[in-house]
Amino acid sequence: MARSFTSQDLVALPRLNAAESVVLATELITVADARERQLKPKKLPEAIGRSKGRLAAAVATLETLTRPQGGDPVETKTKPKADRILDNAWSATFDWLGGWCKLPPEQNPSIDDAKELFKILYPDGLSFTRLPYKLEWKESKARLDAIRGARHDRTFKKLGGEGFLAHLEEAHEAYGRALHITTPKPESAPTGDVRAAFLATLAALRDYATRVAAHADPDVPGSEEVSAALLAPLAAWDSRPVGSSGEASDAAEAPAAPPVEAEEEPLADPA
Repeated sequence: MARSFTSQDLVALPRLNAAESVVLATELITVADARERQLKPKKLPEAIGRSKGRLAAAVATLETLTRPQGGDPVETKTKPKADRILDNAWSATFDWLGGWCKLPPEQNPSIDDAKELFKILYPDGLSFTRLPYKLEWKESKARLDAIRGARHDRTFKKLGGEGFLAHLEEAHEAYGRALHITTPKPESAPTGDVRAAFLATLAALRDYATRVAAHADPDVPGSEEVSAALLAPLAAWDSRPVGSSGEASDAAEAPAAPPVEAEEEPLADPA
């Protein structure tokens, strides 16, 4: 049977999981960068430099794939923000329209229209703004459809409330986008192969160790010292005992749920 003498056969690495291989590779690259700045010329031997580049590329891929993901930070912030804006829009309209309903008829010739509109929009006060996100969107849409269906956009105009209606429609539209009801949710990026990236990093570590060790030549002054310095992190690595966690990276701790904001009680029907 033919024997194989590649770096993958000759170099025995310490026991490493994915996270540990990222740490070890980063230490080796850091030491190599520091040593390179001390050399004259400031350049590692070509074979070592190319191997270090391959190691850096492999560990960068592995580090990206094993980085804790959690939820989408933009989306996590967008939904509550859009919800607050829509809640405030309905609350502001409640206060504005409720004020018109409280005026005497001689001060508000459109009081009957105002009261009818109020009953359409707020039969249960502002309680609908505390529903789960998608149910609130449905209730908000039903009210906006009723405004147009009963032509109460004219009531907003007669009472000088065009700005309130415009804000309601704008906030509702943004809410639908944030909930991915009216726009599709972006497709998630495909999950990479962590194990393949981990094995590629181990292979790059073995290749790098082989080329650095081969650089040591007793007939070349300083080569043995450079080789030993470049491999110092590997030589000093404290291996995990047998039976500890395996090769897969440790699971990320689940993020804490966001705090729930206190809600105000709905105001009484002013009609």
